[in-house]
Amino acid sequence: MGQCNNKRLAILGGSRQGVQGIIDIKQILGCEILVIDRDQNAPGFEHADHKIHASVYHFDDVLPKLLQFHEEKPIDGIMCIACDVPHVVARLAKRLSLPGISIEAADLAVDKLAMKDRLSRDGVMVPDFRAVDGVSLLGGLLKKWGRIVVKPADSRGSKGVTLCSVGSDLAWSYHYALDNSPSNRVIVEQFLQGPQISTESIVIDGHVVTVAFSDRSYEYLDRFSPYIVENGGDMPSSQSLDTLKAVDDIIQQAASSLGIKSGIVKGDIVIHNGVPYVIELAARLSGGYFCTHQIPYSTGVHLPIAAAKAALGETLKPQDYGASLNQHVSTRWLIPESGTIKSFGQHSDVLACNGVLAFDHWCHSGDTIGDAQNAGASVAMVQTTGQSREQSISNAKNALTAFKLVIQK
Repeated sequence: MGQCNNKRLAILGGSRQGVQGIIDIKQILGCEILVIDRDQNAPGFEHADHKIHASVYHFDDVLPKLLQFHEEKPIDGIMCIACDVPHVVARLAKRLSLPGISIEAADLAVDKLAMKDRLSRDGVMVPDFRAVDGVSLLGGLLKKWGRIVVKPADSRGSKGVTLCSVGSDLAWSYHYALDNSPSNRVIVEQFLQGPQISTESIVIDGHVVTVAFSDRSYEYLDRFSPYIVENGGDMPSSQSLDTLKAVDDIIQQAASSLGIKSGIVKGDIVIHNGVPYVIELAARLSGGYFCTHQIPYSTGVHLPIAAAKAALGETLKPQDYGASLNQHVSTRWLIPESGTIKSFGQHSDVLACNGVLAFDHWCHSGDTIGDAQNAGASVAMVQTTGQSREQSISNAKNALTAFKLVIQK
């Protein structure tokens, strides 16, 4: 019997990356699940008790349909998985008088410029940044900072983001970012050299408990230049305990600065000259099979369950979210060269490889693959373990090789 078997939870997002979270919440907590997604064939619908077809990125699309549902079947909580819509969740929660973070905090979490303005104001270490309203400013910032990251102020993930050096086409980068910004705003940041860490934490009464530290893999940064394409990550982090404590501290500072007192925060952190800087802090569960697979495989902690309980107004205890495992787990995304997919191997052949914990692919023969601009260009994902970090990474690479993807350029 689940802990919330008499409650009904609405989940925004039914993509493949959130499916395992939906399954776990339903099985472990026992609550009824309403999944909301625009895609008529969203994989999450298969595991839902109820479904609504609506764009989760548009409050005005979701609200009337959710209100109609709520009148007939009252909702006890609302959350999102693997989609960057905390601002929509916050507005829906307020309208329905449900638990959730404030609209102000949610809005800060989806606006890179407003976020950095607030963090910088409160003394949280962030890369130097500036809003720009034209190409002319980029040359001076490049000369001043060495390398710069040009990005939309309010797009999702790495969409519209480029890394520029001397000789880069700054005009193209600016307009690429502008075209991917719903509000037509561009932000430029100093690129800080150093290892990057993905974090995921549960916030309980304003106290941050960081469950996961994953070393992000950018081994193909030159190959995909000027795009910044991440191809996976490794847990546990190879950083020292002192560095991880400093990362945990800055996540706490950032969450407090943004006014996030409950729920999940996902951090993108860079360690520059031994000092952690916040690149971004999202107020949501991660995608990329991070919260649903890699974190529980490595630590034993299921953050989607924590997020669901918080959304339902359940009391959470920090001591319940300490790691019970410390297993090496590597995630790698298969990001091919552009061309047409001719063939690939059997799913079962990959699962049979050493150390494979999970594998998923979403490609078909005849699919056309464009140039990789972000991790969205991936066609498959594998998660592996091993007796060491090196073995775990090697197992991941071997497993993707076993997929035998053939591309005709």
